[in-house]
Amino acid sequence: MVEGWEPVAEVETEDEARLMAGFLDSAGIGAEVESVASHEFPVTHGDLALVRVWVPAGRLEEARRLLAEREGAAAAELSEGEMSGEAERA
Repeated sequence: MVEGWEPVAEVETEDEARLMAGFLDSAGIGAEVESVASHEFPVTHGDLALVRVWVPAGRLEEARRLLAEREGAAAAELSEGEMSGEAERA
C-alpha cells in the first residue's frame, strides 16, 4: 500500500473487508481494501486468501478501537438473540 497507511485488519473475504471499510468511512476514517486474491484461481486459505483493510497511520488506533467496539456490539446482539430464543423455547 502507500506510505503513511497501515493495515488495520486482515479478513478472509472482500465482502467482509468492504463492510469494515464502509463502517470506518462512515466514522470519518478513510479506508482502502487490498486483495491479492485472483478471481481466476480462487484460493480460500493462506496468504493469497487474505484481504487487508488499510487506514491512514495517524488514525490506526482510532480505527482499531472502533472495529473492536463494533465486534463487541455484534457479539452482544448475538448473545441477546440466543437468550431470547431460549426463553421462547422454555
